[in-house]
Amino acid sequence: MDEVTGTPEEEALARAVHAVYAVEPAEFVATRKEWVTRLRADKLREVARQVAALRKPTVSAAAVNALVRADDPVVARLEDVGARMRHAQSTLDAAALSALRDERDEVLRAWVAAAREHAGGALTAAVEAEVRDTAVAALADPAATEVVTSGTLTRALSYSGFGEVDVADAVARTSTGVMLSRIEGGRGADEGEVAEDEDEEDLAEGGTEEVVADDDAEPDEDDAEDEDAGAEDESTEAAGEPEADLATLEMELDEAEKVVAAARAARRTAVREHEAAQERATSAAEQVAQAQRLLEQARSALEEAEAEQGRTTAALEEAEEELRRSRQQRDTARAALEEAEDG
Repeated sequence: MDEVTGTPEEEALARAVHAVYAVEPAEFVATRKEWVTRLRADKLREVARQVAALRKPTVSAAAVNALVRADDPVVARLEDVGARMRHAQSTLDAAALSALRDERDEVLRAWVAAAREHAGGALTAAVEAEVRDTAVAALADPAATEVVTSGTLTRALSYSGFGEVDVADAVARTSTGVMLSRIEGGRGADEGEVAEDEDEEDLAEGGTEEVVADDDAEPDEDDAEDEDAGAEDESTEAAGEPEADLATLEMELDEAEKVVAAARAARRTAVREHEAAQERATSAAEQVAQAQRLLEQARSALEEAEAEQGRTTAALEEAEEELRRSRQQRDTARAALEEAEDG
């Protein structure tokens, strides 16, 4: 696996992010606090502040992170199909887009199945819908692809069928806005931390519990203590949230998540209705185009028929004139014969 290089602060932040987003949502807050405590004890106060601000992933985001961190082959397939679809769309290649439809549907099915597998258990229908919507967004937008494959996704993504995908607050970022991505390895930790860091690989395979998860970060630990305070005091402060306050916050968060879930469900319904309307509009446009082609063909046939009618009309008039002359000649001959017979 690749070795993480950079300053000690950058390496510490990368290792912390790797560990925090490798656990199940239910363990996220506790794991984050452990790393904040550890970083403060190591005098990495700015890194600890950034780790404390990391957002807790939703259940669907955690499932996506799990399959990405497991290097499931479906990730590469999603990237490949997405790149080809975007190219076909940019070149207005309708035939290529139509040919990719079955492959797109198959990779979406495989994506949801992989998320279910790496999450370590069954996912609710609502969570699977968000996992699928996230993959649809990644297919449509390269920026969304980068966010989804970072391994630090915090919420599900969705694509309305036009424009760019909204990826605001959808991925872990540093204080400067740099996206924090998963790492494939790192420099050796201190001897006392090796066991904990080795466990991170196992946690990356962890599933998600079917609970309403947090879109926003938990309250940040107090970072205002004196710079010269001892690591022991900092660790105590970092871990010292009153149980009653934590329970209240969890209840409030649960209620807020129910509202968010309902809004997302309504939006998914609206998106599907919009996509269905788009498909009907596309079908109608194709029918109009076909009707226009048939109309042009009919007009061409009409012009040829009218030209042929003109020629046949002229021929008919000539034939009628010839018939009139021949009748006149016949009548003249008949009159001459009758006169001769009478004489």
